[in-house]
Amino acid sequence: MIRSYNQVRGELGKYSKKLLKKEEIVIFNKVDLIETSELNVKKKEFKRKTGKEIWILSTLEKKLVSKIKAKVIKYVS
Repeated sequence: MIRSYNQVRGELGKYSKKLLKKEEIVIFNKVDLIETSELNVKKKEFKRKTGKEIWILSTLEKKLVSKIKAKVIKYVS
């Protein structure tokens, strides 16, 4: 996950260094497919290595989808 995150950041940086300075939302999707203990380890490792907060998303949990949609709307408004 961290390698993929860094790859996306690298591509954004190639396009525009300004994009790297913008606030971002990092979302782990399909978390219902892994065990909670594994998810917690991945979240801690990601935050430790990147310093970024993580939102988790499972489309099975509609409340999470609504929260993320509200946050995205807030960012683009």
